[in-house]
Amino acid sequence: MKKLIKIFIVVIGVLSFTACETDFNNINQPAEDQVLTTKAGLLGVSVGMSQNFATSTLAPIVEIPGLTTRELGNTLTYVTPGELVAGGTLLNSDNAGVTRLWSRLLRDKGMAESILANIDNVEMEPGTKAGLSAYAKWFKAMTLGYLIQNFEQAPINNDPNGASVFNTRGEVLSECINLLESAKADLASTAISAEFLAYIPNLDLQNVVNAFLARYNLFAGNYTAAISAANAVNLSSVSEWWYDGVTNENPVWSFAVFNDPDTKPQDNFGLTGSYIPEVGDGRIAFYLSPVDESETDFGLHNVDNALGFFDTASKSIPIFLPGEMLLIKAEAYAMSNDLPSAVLNLNLVREKTNDVFGVNAALGPWTGNVNSQTDIMDEIFKNRSIELFMSGMRFEDSRRIHPNLVIPAGGDYFIERNRNYYPYPFDERENNPNIPADPSI
Repeated sequence: MKKLIKIFIVVIGVLSFTACETDFNNINQPAEDQVLTTKAGLLGVSVGMSQNFATSTLAPIVEIPGLTTRELGNTLTYVTPGELVAGGTLLNSDNAGVTRLWSRLLRDKGMAESILANIDNVEMEPGTKAGLSAYAKWFKAMTLGYLIQNFEQAPINNDPNGASVFNTRGEVLSECINLLESAKADLASTAISAEFLAYIPNLDLQNVVNAFLARYNLFAGNYTAAISAANAVNLSSVSEWWYDGVTNENPVWSFAVFNDPDTKPQDNFGLTGSYIPEVGDGRIAFYLSPVDESETDFGLHNVDNALGFFDTASKSIPIFLPGEMLLIKAEAYAMSNDLPSAVLNLNLVREKTNDVFGVNAALGPWTGNVNSQTDIMDEIFKNRSIELFMSGMRFEDSRRIHPNLVIPAGGDYFIERNRNYYPYPFDERENNPNIPADPSI
């Protein structure tokens, strides 16, 4: 895999990554058709987009909404995290963090689109083509999904002229689901070749596709489909972003742990009131290491050191957690008014002691009101906030489960989330005539 990173360094300059793009000529770069018309080139692009996502794009996916939802606090007086922690209308469209999140996701999505646009024109073994096609479809669905978790609308397809058409949340989620169903069909038609697996290791693609189908069907309100997809996931399967800690460092470690960082996890996962984790919850010690209680962030919260998947430069990060599948089923059953099944799956998370990644609450069954959908959903939100800590999910979860939260325009340091969606980056607005109006909050 290290040899293929060299391909990525060459490729990254010639593909379209963002909705708005300025072209610069570089005589030292190969023409795009030289990269995208060979099997080695397409496989190299797949390695490149994986590497770029794992080491670069994943950082703002975790950090930016983490600051908005109190998972994370800023310990220094930098403008970018300060605006995110304040939220409301104080968050500007030129915020560097929001811009990073937007541009890096669009860049990676563009790489997946380039593979899909060219794969049928390149001769390769059927099993290599099936794997590459399914992987690119999942990758595009994943990047689209992270976009719509943070922005009110997003372009399904990048435009090389910088004039992408924006799509609604419903349209984007439908496209995510369609891409993943198509990826499933690819995998069902032909077994993945050893050649493809040599390029993309550490990934159980069949289970990853089903896991993301469960996720996006839940977000779309397709509860029966979400349960079916979650049931199809082997909870013992392992798929991870891998790091060697030297040339490829864990990006969350880089911003949240290394060298006296300006961003750290908040006490109690940033949860307050009835959502504070119970004494004895094993996930506290898994994810957090207490520090001197006098150390606070600029939102006036105490902060901790990050553990879990983030405490060293070489720690791998799961692509999905098995607990998410159980919580997807719990929520889908609750929203379908099958409250006993919802509580059953909720308790499977609370009582779990054999998680393949070690994320074990090891608590007793929930003792709340099992006949109240609202109470069950609140407990699901609490457990999603803890189980899926620093995964980039809480912004979406808060908005979906608590849609009526009143957010002060002037910002707030203690509210569950201080925005509903982010403003579109200033550069996108300056260059793309199709960009919609910013959300008010």
